[in-house]
Amino acid sequence: MEFDFSPVITYFPILIKGIGATLLIGVVVALLSIIGGQLVAVISLYTRKAVSWPLRFLIWLFMTTPLLLQLYFLYFGIGQWVLIPAIAVGVLGLGFHYMAYNADIFIATIKSVSNGQYEASRSLGFGHLATLFHIIIPQAFYRAIPQLGNNMIIMVKDISVLSAIGIAELVYLSQYAISVTFRPFEFYITIAAIYYLINIVMETGQSWVERRAAIRR
Repeated sequence: MEFDFSPVITYFPILIKGIGATLLIGVVVALLSIIGGQLVAVISLYTRKAVSWPLRFLIWLFMTTPLLLQLYFLYFGIGQWVLIPAIAVGVLGLGFHYMAYNADIFIATIKSVSNGQYEASRSLGFGHLATLFHIIIPQAFYRAIPQLGNNMIIMVKDISVLSAIGIAELVYLSQYAISVTFRPFEFYITIAAIYYLINIVMETGQSWVERRAAIRR
């Protein structure tokens, strides 16, 4: 069987739309999961057990169940009672999934900040919240950057799972092109190359951010 990449060239504008959708979803999910992960970590560490234990249970639940199962539960399960658009399910499902992982990272990095810094800040007149958000959390965030970067690289690849609920990201649109052209091998090779390039760009960006964070620390 001979390779023929001409169908890929013909349908490449569709793949471009898929790349754009994938990257846009990735940015939204990254913001949701990182900001939400910080909030969940702070609440679980600095509130009463009646609040922190349910949050820790949710973290455990999202980390120990498959992402696809979570998406199906939101889309087909809760969708029986509440009509939720597929894109909202995809963004929220992926966001909550990685929010749990990021919260676990932030819990560890917040704990790694010396208690002496908290006490010194309070002795200088900073309140509890001011100390957390101006002293503790910034340091915890810088320490978490390598792990957060790795999570976000994995997350972008996991966006392909959203094709299972009909979201028109890169893999979903490529499957449409394959159904028309009957050239799966060429399209899958092309998609793999695209994800590889995205991965390289993200790794380069992560290295730059880590160097900047090292300077600020």
